[in-house]
Amino acid sequence: MKTATKTAAALLAAAVTLAPTAHAQDDVDWTGGHPLPPGTEVPYDPGYASAWKLYDVIRFGDPNFRNIKVQGVRVLGAFEGDSVMCHMNAKGGRNECFKDGKQATKLGWGVGGEVITFDPKVEQFAPLIKGFNNLELQLSSGSGVNLSS
Repeated sequence: MKTATKTAAALLAAAVTLAPTAHAQDDVDWTGGHPLPPGTEVPYDPGYASAWKLYDVIRFGDPNFRNIKVQGVRVLGAFEGDSVMCHMNAKGGRNECFKDGKQATKLGWGVGGEVITFDPKVEQFAPLIKGFNNLELQLSSGSGVNLSS
């Protein structure tokens, strides 16, 4: 009887562990990207080992903006929507991002990750913001992303 109970418990545990689950997070890749809805227009063919993905937007002012553990795209300035389409490469990670056919301006790497903008007012200050992000990263005492090693 004990052997049958142990066997049944082991089979139940295996079934629960191996059973497919319907979680939205299952489709998220290592860069934090979600699959595009079918029929979405993309700027160009992604190429080998690459794909277009949707990324959650983390706006400046959000408590997670500087939290490297929270996946998403850090966006500075005016932006409508909660997601942005970015090119993702299996080895290189996330590359350029687009919204409504417009390519984002990269503002460098801050403590929370790479920062971009679509706002023309912010784009004017891109060199200054890149310098600030670089300084912030260097002074963060290792709490953020370190691209120099």
